[in-house]
Amino acid sequence: MKYIIYADEAWTHSQPLYRYHRFFGGILSSENSFDDLECEVKKLKKQHNYKKEIKWSNLSARDISFYTELLELVGTFLCKEDHTKYRQMFMDRSYQYTGVNAPDLDSQFKIYYQFLKHIFGLEFSDANSEFLFKLDNHSSYLHKERLREFISSISNDRVKISIEFIESKTSIPLQICDLLMGAAGYYGNKVDWDLLPGKKRRSKNQIMKSEFGKGVYNLLRNIDARFRGRKAFNWFETTGVDGCISNRYHHKMRIWKFIPNGHEKDVSWEDDAFGKNTVRKK
Repeated sequence: MKYIIYADEAWTHSQPLYRYHRFFGGILSSENSFDDLECEVKKLKKQHNYKKEIKWSNLSARDISFYTELLELVGTFLCKEDHTKYRQMFMDRSYQYTGVNAPDLDSQFKIYYQFLKHIFGLEFSDANSEFLFKLDNHSSYLHKERLREFISSISNDRVKISIEFIESKTSIPLQICDLLMGAAGYYGNKVDWDLLPGKKRRSKNQIMKSEFGKGVYNLLRNIDARFRGRKAFNWFETTGVDGCISNRYHHKMRIWKFIPNGHEKDVSWEDDAFGKNTVRKK
């Protein structure tokens, strides 16, 4: 069986620093399933006369009806076929890395490497499976060459793995990855409580984005409950394997909080250090 994995990263360098950061997201399915998804999304875009790229930063009150219906399409897509899976990885500043700091590009590559190698549990897939990673083309030439070498190193006689770089502007699955990662970062970090200068209340746009983020959370939680049983789902904790390590591949949905081997706890980043309605930033 041949599968495609669309994967993207949200690697921000801007201030302020948020607790949950360095998000990675990926969707695995068959080519036919992705073709069906793209066809349905294009129909929806035409119905709403939506001509912009689908991405978290483009979410607005004007287009909320389109994005709400899009989320329903994504939910249907994720549930329709057993082989379709969603994965998300992120880092948490309450776990501070204590090792030797590397240049930012090297650090980015090493964490991306961990994501691609482990997040889908491909070593537990059926024999003779083939997986094609389709990644955003925005990476530097050096970064892409290193990723190609890495993908080649993990491909073997049992599982064939290859890689292709594409433009996110023309890829609906990559754009959906961006939307889901953006929702996670906004909702988890309570960015809606990052009040605008001179304001004492959240703006309508901030409330709208928070509610949409909650909608994404509820969608993923309900899908997880449907396929994994009444297990506790946490958008910001690693999903358990339910007693079987092969579930790293077989689970419909998995979250991975990436914690470096060398780290120390920084309680100043934990929720108890912030107020109830306070943005998680410094």
